[in-house]
Order: sequence, then C-alpha cells, then structure tokens
Amino acid sequence: MPRQSRTRNRFIIAFIIMMCMASLYILLLKIRKMNHLSELEENSRHFAIINDIVYYNSTYSASEKPTFMFLITSQIANFYLPMTCSSIDGYTETTSQIAIQQVGESLLVGTCTVVEDPLYVTLKLDDFSMQIDAPTPLEPLSIRKSVVKEDHVICMSHLVLYEDGTTVLSLLKHFKNSAAKIMIYAASVSDSLYKALEEYSDNVEVVPWMLPETKKRGDFDKLKLDPNYSRAGTDGSLTHCFLRYAPVVRKLTLIDLATLKFNSIPFNPDYTLSKEVTSMVTEGWKLKKLTNYRVTMNSQNDVVLNEKCFVHQDAQDLDKECGDLQSPNIENTPSRSIYIPKVVQFDNLSIYEDALGRCTSYKSTIEDRQKLMKFEFELENRVSSEVCEIELMRDDFKCRVAMDYSKKMFRRRTRLLITHKRAFLRFWDGCHL
Repeated sequence: MPRQSRTRNRFIIAFIIMMCMASLYILLLKIRKMNHLSELEENSRHFAIINDIVYYNSTYSASEKPTFMFLITSQIANFYLPMTCSSIDGYTETTSQIAIQQVGESLLVGTCTVVEDPLYVTLKLDDFSMQIDAPTPLEPLSIRKSVVKEDHVICMSHLVLYEDGTTVLSLLKHFKNSAAKIMIYAASVSDSLYKALEEYSDNVEVVPWMLPETKKRGDFDKLKLDPNYSRAGTDGSLTHCFLRYAPVVRKLTLIDLATLKFNSIPFNPDYTLSKEVTSMVTEGWKLKKLTNYRVTMNSQNDVVLNEKCFVHQDAQDLDKECGDLQSPNIENTPSRSIYIPKVVQFDNLSIYEDALGRCTSYKSTIEDRQKLMKFEFELENRVSSEVCEIELMRDDFKCRVAMDYSKKMFRRRTRLLITHKRAFLRFWDGCHL
C-alpha cells in the first residue's frame, strides 16, 4: 500500500477515535448532570424551609406598600439565598428582591414588596422558578356577640410527643373564657388527645406544624427528635402566630409548653420573642399587649407558668409592670409565676411518658435494654433497639403526625422547601422516631 494511502488511513482512524472519545466525554457529562439533578435532594448539604407566607396590605406593612412575609427555618449559618419574588394582580406586575433577616438561632424572616391583592407570586432562585398561590389577607377576628370574649388570641406550642392531656386541658379551661381564639401548634399528638382537644371548645384549633428537619425519601411518617429541631419548631410556630395575629388583635398571648427538655440545651424559664420580631410592630397594627408564658413546673396537682408581658408605648395603662413591646429587654422586665390547678382529668399514658424521658436522651441504658428484652419476643418479627419504640409498640400507641406537603427548589448544595399545605395523618408504632 502506498505510503500516502497508509498516512490517510491513519489520519481517518485517529479522527474517528477522537470523535468517539469526544462523544463519550459529552455522554459522561450528560450522565453526570442527570445524576446530579436526580440526586440533588439527597446530596444537598444544607436546607431551608419556608414554613408559611403572610400577606400584609399597605395598612399593616412597614414600607407602606403591600408585602409578603416569609417565615423561614434553617440550620444554615450565615444563611443567604438570592431570591426574588414577582407578583401580579391581572394587570400590574412587581418584582423585588427578598430581604432576609435573622430573627432567631434557626429562624429567619424574608420580606418582599408585592402588588395590592395579588393573584399569585413567583419565586425565583438561580435558574429555578416556582409559582405559588397568594396567601389569604389578614382579617380582624369575628367575635360572637353571644359570648363575651376579649379581642384576644392565645397560641400554645409545641406539641411534640405531648400526651399530658391533664395539663393542656387544664390550661385550656383556665384561658378559654378570655380569648376569642386558641391555637395549638402540634407536630405529633395521640388520637385520644387530638379528639379531646377538638371537642373541648369551638374556639380551639389544632394547627399542624412539622418540625424543621430533613427527611430521606420514604420517611414521611417518622418524626425524628433533635434538640435544635425541637427549639426551632417552637420558635417558628410562636413567631408565626405573632406575625399572623398581632396586626389584627389587641391582645396576644404565647405559651411555650416546653414539652421536651434535652440535656444538651439549658432550660431557661424566661421566654420572649426576639427584638427583631417585636420591632416589626407598626402604627397600623392593632396589638397593644403581648404576654409570654413558659411552663416551668408541672406537678401532679398544678402547673406553674412564668409570665412576662410587654405593652405598646401608648398603652401603659394596660399594665405598668410590663416592658416595652417594640424593644423588649428580658433582663429588665419583671416576671411573675402563675399557678394553675389541674382541674381536668385525662387518661395519660404512663408507659409512654416514662419511655419519652429515655427517648430524649438519645441512648438507652444497658439496664433499660435488659429490662425490656422480653418485649422483643412479644413483637414477634418486629425488632427495635430503641426502648421507647418497643414500649409504644407493646402499648399499640396510635397518634397523628403533622405532615408538610412542600414544593421544592434547588441550588447547588442547597435545598429549599416551600410549605404548600399541611394536614394531620394517622400513624402508629414509631410516629415518634
């Protein structure tokens, strides 16, 4: 074969090899990109949840323009996501940056300007955009004239593995005649207590409020205990109550039930919202007095609440012992103890309560495991290493778990969940995990 022909053939072969290698490289890139997108949720190291969105018209907004208030929980330090929101009313469209402010250890509030009476809002994060329905505008409470009650809302938080029905029902009996509405935020609650709360009074509402925690695919029926998640759940739910009702009611009371006491978190009997939250109060808001309670002692006969109160500057006549609402100073604001007798009886689950103490310590002792080894034989093929789980299975404990149905947005290394709707679903044998 002539040398020229051999050279040409070698060139053709080399060209074909180069093209194959290039095609293979492009294919690998596509496969890598596809894998990255499909596994992004699992591989994202950080996440944040938009728990709810509150719409403020020009009356309640600090900027004198309608705004959306995004309530965000996240464990990310120095949280920042360059998000924008666009709203439309059918004729006019407005786009603005979402300004994010840290208002707690794991709690943030984002604000953006929107049009009056928006039909929907579109959130944009990097190349991802998502359309969500506009939240319902704030409205004053409708108080029935047949029952004399104050323009007052009470919020209790946060029911997580909380089966002390005697305490919570006694609190409801103590407060129910002074409030037009009582909100109880819950991440999990037994069927029996849930039914008792719903039937107790027509002004009581149990609100599903999921703990801000990451889940693996298929784990939506499990509630994992974690000190940071528990505290973030309480802070987030009570802040939500404040943002939702402070503009439209004269008095607001927040009760931290302090249901879980982790050894890794020091217990502080004082509780109040952060200054960053209470400073949002404007002249257009109706709120005059804010009262914060935290359960500090829970005996067989009574429950003790530690109280701190704060009033608006032009409402000092309400209580001269209260601090300044818009600039609360926890140290200089006096507190007092309130004793409430337990006058309502509820069939508590003692086995469950004993197990809960061991659950929150994360590791079961050797003695506990030896003591409960016989339970494993009763469970036949169901085996568990957690003492509390074994006890709940043995007791056939049934509960409802607050589920959050979320839309999702992604950016590199960050996952953003947007709560779309909430509901209680029934689970048993491990809803506490």
